Order: sequence, then C-alpha cells, then structure tokens
Amino acid sequence: MTEPTLPAKALLPLVPSQGSPAQPADGSPLAGIRYVEVETSRYCNRTCSWCPNGHTDARRIQQLMDWQVFTKITAELGAAHFEGFFAFHNYNEPLANPRLREEIAQVHLDAPGAKPAIYTNGDLFNRDILEQMREDGVKYLRITRYPHRSAVLPTYEALRRWLARTKLDTPDLLWKFTEVRQGLAATWTDQAGGLKVEVIRPSIETYNDRGGTAAVLQVAPARTAPCQMTATSLSVDYRGQVKMCCNVVPEGAQHHEYVVGTVAEHSLAELWHHPVMADWRGRHARSDWSRSPACKTCVQALPETRR
Repeated sequence: MTEPTLPAKALLPLVPSQGSPAQPADGSPLAGIRYVEVETSRYCNRTCSWCPNGHTDARRIQQLMDWQVFTKITAELGAAHFEGFFAFHNYNEPLANPRLREEIAQVHLDAPGAKPAIYTNGDLFNRDILEQMREDGVKYLRITRYPHRSAVLPTYEALRRWLARTKLDTPDLLWKFTEVRQGLAATWTDQAGGLKVEVIRPSIETYNDRGGTAAVLQVAPARTAPCQMTATSLSVDYRGQVKMCCNVVPEGAQHHEYVVGTVAEHSLAELWHHPVMADWRGRHARSDWSRSPACKTCVQALPETRR
C-alpha cells in the first residue's frame, strides 16, 4: 500500500479555530498526554557544548511567552482535565524568569489537576527558592548540576559540596544518594506537600545530539528502539510553537520542519491530533524515522516524571 505523502514542512495548513475541536473517540481532546513542557521564557545563563545553546546566541536574551498564549494553554489543559506534569522549561532556565511564580499560580488556577515541575541548572537556586517551591505547590524539582567540562565524571562528593554551598545540607532534609539514568543523584521528598527533589550530577557521555544540534562525546548508533515521546508528551516553545518533541530546535535549519503549528492560531487538540503528528506517532512506535531523520541518533528516554 502506498503511504500518503506529507508536506516537506509540518507547519499546519489548518484554518484557525472557529470553535471547539472534534472530540476523539475516548472523549478526551488531549488523549495520551502525560507530560507538557511549556517554555515560558527564552533566556538561559549557560552555553554548554552538549546543548544546542552552546552553538547559538538565540538564548542570550530574555523574552517571555505572550501571556494570552500562556493562559490559552493552561485553560485548554484545564478543560481537558489534564493531570500530568506541567514543566516550565525546554532550552531556557526557568529560575531566570521573573514571572515564574505567577505562572505556577495560573496553572493551579486553570488546570488544578496538573503537577507543576521545574527543571533547572541550579545556578540561581538556594534554600529560599526551595521554600518558595514548596509554598507554590511545585510537585517535581530537578536540579541538574552540569560539570564545566563534558569529560568530568559525576561524584557524590560534588553533590555534597553543592548541597552545602546552597544551605540544603540541613538535618530536616534527609538526602538519599543513588544512581540514576543520567548519572548520580541526591533525592529528597517533602512528605507533607508532595514535592520530590532530585539533584543530579550527570554523566555527559550518556547525552544525545538532539537531532544533530549539539556536540556530544559519543556518536550514537542508529536508533532501533521505539520512541513514545510523540505519544505521551507535548512541547511548546516560548513563541507558542508546538514541536514534534522537546529535542526539536526550531532555530536550526535542519529542524524547521518539525514545528507543527502555533497555539495562537490553533487549539492544543488540533495540533496534538493533526495528521502530521499522528503520522510521526505511528512511525515512532515502530522505529520508523523516515519522516523524521533527526530521530535516528536520538537516545532520549522518557523522563521518570512521565510514569
């Protein structure tokens, strides 16, 4: 059977929404989504070589997501009774966003079932911010303490030094030290509020090249394992563009075709169920990268928060 030909670029040929999108058979307009990544700000304070930010100046200035676009996202998630994780990041540093606490409050207001999640490099983190996160009802906090050089291996001692420097090595915070997929971690859970904190010292050699936009130590073999990213996660950049997945870097010429459309013009449901996304979803489930060549060397595993 001949497969349908898709456009070279995945920018949607849809007419802007005139009303509510058609409901899928199971009644949920955002069926399958367990994790939403909304890049509510642009700036990152680091330029790591193993990240696309190390090869572009695109993240050296701050720009906040349009508030109307942001609240459109939160309102639609609330209407869909979304109960997964809502992360305020992608290639940005969320703690550099002066509006972050207001955004967290808006998520609680519009989508009360959602679980706010913060992913940060920790450079701007301290004990006061931890207390703010607990007060604001954040449910997951991942602090990735990147080394200055990619060849540096993770150690528990490096984690302990950082905990001491940020005044997090106190008796009321009982840290557990363990191995994780990314390297080594110190973990703590606030039983009262349900906040889980992971401070990770990563092994950069496990990182992927983000579809050819980042420099990593190892060259990954062609991927043979299926990918569920397009079936379980929704990624929106600071311009309100919905992307194939979080690894897409629209600034790169090789990734422009992986932008599906904009939240300003379409509903999340229209973007999530668009034929282009559905085609990627089906192909990725059977390890077919013919419509998304950037996926061939990606070794991204589903983050623990999506379980």
